Amino acid sequence: MTTIPTSNDSSVELKTDALGRVRTPPEQREALLDAFEQSGMTEAAFARLHGICYQTFMGWLKRARKKSHNEPQFQELVVTSGKPCTHGLTVELPGGGRFLLDRADQLPMATALLHYLEARR
Repeated sequence: MTTIPTSNDSSVELKTDALGRVRTPPEQREALLDAFEQSGMTEAAFARLHGICYQTFMGWLKRARKKSHNEPQFQELVVTSGKPCTHGLTVELPGGGRFLLDRADQLPMATALLHYLEARR
């Protein structure tokens, strides 16, 4: 543990590891990442403002973004006929690929492709 003085004549104890690095609880990390997303600041400016090592902050950000990209995001889709629609459904894959479904008869092929890709993971 290390103790740092605060502005109101008291002190705060921070947990540190064996190398003396300050440990930030996961809840505080998440709160800082949420604040960053709302701030509109650059990563470097935000880290500097909050006294966080830039490399540490970028590691937190990378892990948070990777976690959110690995979670599938679904939206309900209702297909009513085999006629082409004006917009269709664009499916974006994690590797950057995408495909467009604009007819109901394309659903079995898209499902097979997604199952195949999942099995290769």
